[in-house]
Amino acid sequence: MYIALEGIDTAGKSTQIELLKNEYKNNILFIKEPGFTKFGTKIREIIFNDDISKKAELFLFLADRAETIEKFVKPNLHKNILTDRSVISGIAYAMEFFDFNMLVNLNKFATDGIFPEFVIILKLDKETLQYRLSQKNHDNIEKRGLDYLINIQDNMIEVCNRLEIPYLLLDASKNIEEINFRIKKVISEYMDID
Repeated sequence: MYIALEGIDTAGKSTQIELLKNEYKNNILFIKEPGFTKFGTKIREIIFNDDISKKAELFLFLADRAETIEKFVKPNLHKNILTDRSVISGIAYAMEFFDFNMLVNLNKFATDGIFPEFVIILKLDKETLQYRLSQKNHDNIEKRGLDYLINIQDNMIEVCNRLEIPYLLLDASKNIEEINFRIKKVISEYMDID
């Protein structure tokens, strides 16, 4: 089973992934986008720190996704895979600038049509997002602002709906343990865990 954990910046994905790794490290392959491969680490550095065009950014994300899918997802589709970000957020971020159908086709090409089978979206309200962003330095994506990130969050839901990928929406302002409990419930329901 291939599940994606999605959410905008500061939603708590990384925190949840670390908690899940501690519990399921022997049962789930944990990956992330961008930057899971050596190649992807270089791409991540460029995307988040260099001043590049939106089109260049899109193709770098696609290159990272293609590499991760080819080297880690495809050979392990018979296993449990949990990814921190996926094609869902890739399309959600890019559809602010590019046509949805074109993005779907580019991502189908990059992934050989392998999309997550289920998505968990951590959703933040505007006030919580504003507070969390005020507590950190911003990368190039976060510098686009509060309204941009809230739109991306809505886009993630739209992408799941349009691609007909089942998803669960979780309130990311809840406490870490409650969110973790809900995610583990999904894992036990959808993944074959020994």
